[in-house]
Amino acid sequence: MKKITSKNLSKRLAQYGAMSAAVMAGADANGQVVYTDVDPDVTLQVGDVFSLDFEVDTFEDLSINNPDGLAGGNAAIVFPSSGGALAGFTSGGYEYPLLMASGDVIDAATGYTTTGVRGDLNYYGCAYSNSQWCGDVTDGYLGVRFISLTTGTTHYGWVRLDTDVNGDNLMTVKDFAFEATPDTAISAGDQGSLGVTDSAFGAFEFHTSDNALHLSSATMMDQVVLHNVLGQEVARQQINATSATLAMDRLSAGVYIATISAEGQTKAIKISKR
Repeated sequence: MKKITSKNLSKRLAQYGAMSAAVMAGADANGQVVYTDVDPDVTLQVGDVFSLDFEVDTFEDLSINNPDGLAGGNAAIVFPSSGGALAGFTSGGYEYPLLMASGDVIDAATGYTTTGVRGDLNYYGCAYSNSQWCGDVTDGYLGVRFISLTTGTTHYGWVRLDTDVNGDNLMTVKDFAFEATPDTAISAGDQGSLGVTDSAFGAFEFHTSDNALHLSSATMMDQVVLHNVLGQEVARQQINATSATLAMDRLSAGVYIATISAEGQTKAIKISKR
């Protein structure tokens, strides 16, 4: 996997960085499906690239490309990380990602392109019959299999895209999600549970800023416990209030799971420290 650094941010990660700050606060670990809404949607002009980091661990899992004049034409292509592949197939030496619909299952039984090799969504429009993303596609789902660099485990995910190569030559990235439980299937479009039915967490809100996690709820919260991605407890704080601030200044940059308890119920949220 390629690490996202200041040297390779450029236009692709200027877009991603602005987007991730807005959406990752909404990624909830309930149900193990970690969902990210790209809000606003990111539209790729010709020449643009979007870097996608499912786990927010600074390593690129997938890049979505709208290249400029590739082999004299236009194309929509995707590059999985060295340990990743795309739901799809190989034909004639080319890799063709499937155009999936909402509800399609992405798991170990799904056919995949060659690991780490570029996938052609739409090359020269409809010039190649195996290109399933042919013409004007709205709300198409790209299935992804990737290996977490942190844990070495295999995960499945999806990305929702619009493409219109050789039409208006734009691509749009709308949202994406992955199953945080290793080797577990996910359905295209599955956003998991955002915990809106938890009776003990009415009007629950959270955000991170100034090296701290800020919590608020309409009901009294008991405590918050923070774990890293290896499952190790790194912080614990008693609350007994409707709002709290958990200091994170001594923690390394990375992804954490915060578990909040209230009235005998628990709520898990995924957060990131940069």
